[in-house]
Amino acid sequence: MRYGWRMSYQLQVKGVTDEIKERLAASAERNFRSLNQEALARIQFSFEIEDSLRLKTLQKMIDEGLAGTERPGTLARLREIAAKARASAK
Repeated sequence: MRYGWRMSYQLQVKGVTDEIKERLAASAERNFRSLNQEALARIQFSFEIEDSLRLKTLQKMIDEGLAGTERPGTLARLREIAAKARASAK
């Protein structure tokens, strides 16, 4: 295998509205990209945002745990969820 070489896959997106296509085309033009490059960049960016939000949430939970603080209602909410899960399992 050669270093730096990645296999390319094709992905077809169906049901794209004219509005989304026009917005993507305008964004691609502003960013000097092809439609494909713009779509890939936007998909990658959405995953980066998701990862960032997840990390912030996890870090907050870790910080709370290390500080010994407890969010209000946490235990009550956990019991409520457990009761619902037991009820739905019957």
